[in-house]
Amino acid sequence: MAPLFVNNYTPQEHSPHPDPEVVLASKEPYDINFSYPLHLDTLACATVRLTPFIPSLHARQLWEHIGPQARNVFRYYPFCPDTLAYFLSVVEMLRKEPDDCVFAVYDRTRSPTGDNSAAGDGVLAGVMALIHSSKVQKVTEFGLVLIFPAFQRTHVARTAAGLLLRYCLQTPSASPPGLGLRRVSWSAHPRNKPSIGLAKRVGFKEEGVLRWTFSLPDAEEQKREGNEVKRDGDEGWGRDSVFLSICWDDWDQGGRAAVERLLQ
Repeated sequence: MAPLFVNNYTPQEHSPHPDPEVVLASKEPYDINFSYPLHLDTLACATVRLTPFIPSLHARQLWEHIGPQARNVFRYYPFCPDTLAYFLSVVEMLRKEPDDCVFAVYDRTRSPTGDNSAAGDGVLAGVMALIHSSKVQKVTEFGLVLIFPAFQRTHVARTAAGLLLRYCLQTPSASPPGLGLRRVSWSAHPRNKPSIGLAKRVGFKEEGVLRWTFSLPDAEEQKREGNEVKRDGDEGWGRDSVFLSICWDDWDQGGRAAVERLLQ
């Protein structure tokens, strides 16, 4: 009797981290591989603007800001990109997903100098990304929310988050237009109070804690903030996640007005 099924699965080979020197030296137009309309006017206001993250343009400046303290910066993350090559591999992983996109965040209240001047108005202040997006379900999640230390506790983080919310939740026929999504999620380490606080300031509502959402790497900074697993054959570290969201009805019933006030 012929078998009723087969299993042709083979493990994917681990891709090596990209060579930073090759990436930074690239002169080719960067393919953002993004399946949604990109409304750059919706992603900008007088003080902040978001634009697709281009490694050859943004990665060196980013690493100058966070590289020396990367392990501390990423202590609440489920991964620990402690080298520029590792960080670039995270960006590339997201780029390969057509519904995800990494954005560079610019502070337009500061004048660019030196290398900053090539990127247009403003100064690079951080990154934010859309991850786990779905056109069918009309949902997305904010991820890789990273504002450089020099720009923290300023207008930058809340304004950038507000712009990204406007882009996600405005309908395509609105002015300015958006993607018309129904739900935007935000997840954070339960001890990452600044992240949770930022989400709530721009209108996200806390929904609860999902336990053991991530396994953590063997890095001291992550393990200090994680929970130890002591199980036969499965020892290591993991973490829970606080989940928050803002949905289309929250947006229509006051969320949009609150964000517009924030952007003024």
